[in-house]
Amino acid sequence: MVQRIVVLGIDGLEYNLVEEWNLKYLKQKAYSKTDLSDFEVVVTPPIWASMLTGTRIPEIEAPFIKRHRLIANRGSSSRVKSPWYVRLGAKILPLPVRRKIGDFIIKRTTGDPFERTYDYLLRTKKYRTVFDYFERSWTNGVPSYGRNVSTPEVKEVMKEAIKGNLKPLVEYAMRTYETDRKALFEALDGDYELIFWYTPFLDELSHFLIRKKLKLMNVYIDLNKLVKRVSQKLEEGDVLYVISDHGMEPIPGDPRGGDHSDHGFFSSNTGETIEKPQDLFKLIVEKAKRNEKA
Repeated sequence: MVQRIVVLGIDGLEYNLVEEWNLKYLKQKAYSKTDLSDFEVVVTPPIWASMLTGTRIPEIEAPFIKRHRLIANRGSSSRVKSPWYVRLGAKILPLPVRRKIGDFIIKRTTGDPFERTYDYLLRTKKYRTVFDYFERSWTNGVPSYGRNVSTPEVKEVMKEAIKGNLKPLVEYAMRTYETDRKALFEALDGDYELIFWYTPFLDELSHFLIRKKLKLMNVYIDLNKLVKRVSQKLEEGDVLYVISDHGMEPIPGDPRGGDHSDHGFFSSNTGETIEKPQDLFKLIVEKAKRNEKA
């Protein structure tokens, strides 16, 4: 019988870097590269929502699809086609001008999709989530389930980073990581059947450090140690999954340096693997039902 299930959700964890640096605790007993081809837009809230519910949520994905029509340089992060005038503007207009025009149009047409969707699953209760299958569950907030990863503070430090000042971003991201990490270990000492932990800090850093791999490697090594520490707190029968929504890749012309890759990461201490992020829901629910029968 499964004692408890612990999910470590690390936004932006790149499969290829875990493989390149052979981070064995992140890899665990088995690991896989998840396929994101079902999603028109590779962006945080829709993918995490699919993990929690086992399905794509059109109400969460739609605002991001509209928004991505206005973005010219996206790498592998979107299959949405931009209108001709957006592609032309990307070629002939300076970046500051493009950004001002883009911000104006987005405010008038789509609003802030992160703000609109960050608590959608909690607010509407339209879809069952993994938390509905457990009497005692915990989360520190997951995008679409109470966590907004695009707050005014995040936007401000991102703007500074684009200008070349990375210090505020690094300080903010590491402060977020420390807060999330502290909450995780407090939860591990609690009496929970399901712990679904989430942190966005790696995504925030990786947009700007994906071309500075030595600096990024230090962060990955720290995450590898984190998984080791969590593993040491588990008892026999406890399940540990590590998952990301997407990874990160360098994008030529992107003012940040990189954007989301077209795949995510998954690993388990049980030997299980998944093909798509939404498959996580089935793994968790099956174990919940098995425990109920026991």
